[in-house]
Amino acid sequence: MAKIEFSERLLKEIKNGLCQSHTRLAVAESVTAGFLQLACSQMENATAVFAGGITTYAMDEKIRILQVDAEGAKRCNCVSASITDQMAVAVAALFHADWGIATTGYATVVPESRGELFAFISVVHQGKLVDRKKIELQLPMDAVDAQYAYTIAALENMADALKNR
Repeated sequence: MAKIEFSERLLKEIKNGLCQSHTRLAVAESVTAGFLQLACSQMENATAVFAGGITTYAMDEKIRILQVDAEGAKRCNCVSASITDQMAVAVAALFHADWGIATTGYATVVPESRGELFAFISVVHQGKLVDRKKIELQLPMDAVDAQYAYTIAALENMADALKNR
């Protein structure tokens, strides 16, 4: 079985930042399909800082569970900065966490992606957006490699957000 590895340095930075501020993190994923939750679970003593996460791949589940705006979701196939922001706020509230990270995007080229691979990553703290990025990848790229790249970008965004608090 192939081994998926995440930067120990990056995970330690996030864990230490959360510990120092006595805060916890929750994750809402779509495009990263659980990779971000996997990475967070690899932090030493993860239960102290990682509240949990949810993967909502289908639009209906983003609307039902994370309460994203249904009309807005339908207009953009659930892939936009606004939808990702809403997901991050909702998952933090759902898990009673101080921080939330969310990802949406495309790991494979589909008609809705207009031939591109990209994702949005949002980080919120206490219900307020503190960081948002659009990550664009070069084609060709395997879907798993794209998901991994987006996961690393999300972890980097989280680490940066903690440094700036």
